[in-house]
Amino acid sequence: MKTTSLKRQALVAGVVLGAMGATLLAPSIAQAEVPNPLPAGINLGGLHLNPTSGNGGETPSFTADSACPAGTNLANVNTIDLGGVEQTISNNVAGILATSPGFGTTFNTDMSTVQALAGNGGAESFLFLIDCRTGAGHGTYTDAVQVDFAADGSWQIHGSGPVQQPTTTTVSPASQTVAPGTNVTVTATVSPAAATGTVEFKEGATTLFTAPSGSGTFTFSSAALSLGTHNITATFHAANAAAYGDSTSSAATVVIASDTTTATENIQVGVPQEQGVFTMTVDPGIVDMGTAHLQGTGDARHFHAEGNLKNVNVSDGRDQTVPGWSVTGQVGDFTNTADATKKFSGTSLGWQPAVVAQNAAGNVVAGPAVGTGVNPGLTSASSLGGAQAGKGLGDSKLGAALSLDFPKGTTPGTYAATITITGLGGTPLA
Repeated sequence: MKTTSLKRQALVAGVVLGAMGATLLAPSIAQAEVPNPLPAGINLGGLHLNPTSGNGGETPSFTADSACPAGTNLANVNTIDLGGVEQTISNNVAGILATSPGFGTTFNTDMSTVQALAGNGGAESFLFLIDCRTGAGHGTYTDAVQVDFAADGSWQIHGSGPVQQPTTTTVSPASQTVAPGTNVTVTATVSPAAATGTVEFKEGATTLFTAPSGSGTFTFSSAALSLGTHNITATFHAANAAAYGDSTSSAATVVIASDTTTATENIQVGVPQEQGVFTMTVDPGIVDMGTAHLQGTGDARHFHAEGNLKNVNVSDGRDQTVPGWSVTGQVGDFTNTADATKKFSGTSLGWQPAVVAQNAAGNVVAGPAVGTGVNPGLTSASSLGGAQAGKGLGDSKLGAALSLDFPKGTTPGTYAATITITGLGGTPLA
């Protein structure tokens, strides 16, 4: 597996696993790939998958209407095509359970991998059927169902109707810090561009603005946001729910503050140390999270990597007012550096903040831990550390241990994300 060290904002993990499809199922799929006539003794329609359609990343479970013959030791689901080539794709059901009607379990891989193992990766159909066995080799076929795949990896039970196409809503910029009274603009982009509907901009449960019906991009602008941090999301409501799904973006962070300094971790900002000045800098270099490795078992199996945030250096010389301060961090999505269409959510990243070096008074406090897989997690501005009003004077350093847990089905490649670190000189730690 190739591992690359990236620039300071680019949190990195090399990953290897099958690719996943992501678009609408082709409406016309030839049935010639399914054996004709069907194997003797099968009950077409007696095998049921949950879910009944998807985009390739799903690992379905199944139930079978019919019991296997008495004496059967094992039962599982196989694929079979026109040439009679079979692939075992489910976990085994063993012993007496296999001879009970309504038995079932999960597949042992996602549907993208099923398509890659069973066929040529194009638009094709397969017969999924129960194989009742007493040992190695083929046994007795019972319940079956036809599954249609599109070239992009999306799939559905044959005859189940069109698949609703998912949408993705993103907001930009991911973060911005402005002075009070500044007109703030947040733009939501909905893909695919053919999806029409409205976009609701919200802060928590409060609706800030609902954009008129349209497609592509939608905009919210306001100069009336109050002092402090605002986490704004955009939710797309499809006009044609049968064709397109709704989607909600991760939060864009807007900080309204009169005494702030902001930097990303590959841009160092420095202010001369003078009486009454608050400064923040970031150590140069990159965060290299090394090579991701698989851990866990079954459905919980996933990739994991660890690393450490570069030091964030804070100097507060404002001893006339001692207003306190805080530092926050926010991460975007992880994007494949070779193919920007492949990505996974920044919620996969977690951290454990720490005070690396205390000021002379020892009154700087680290922020709370944020776990991996928590929504919104670090995709929303999260506290790295700070000082309460009247505290935090002098020099101190903040850092964090980083953990990354992301899906085992992630497309191979190197992934990068940007952490934005914001120093809020006029906002003391609560």
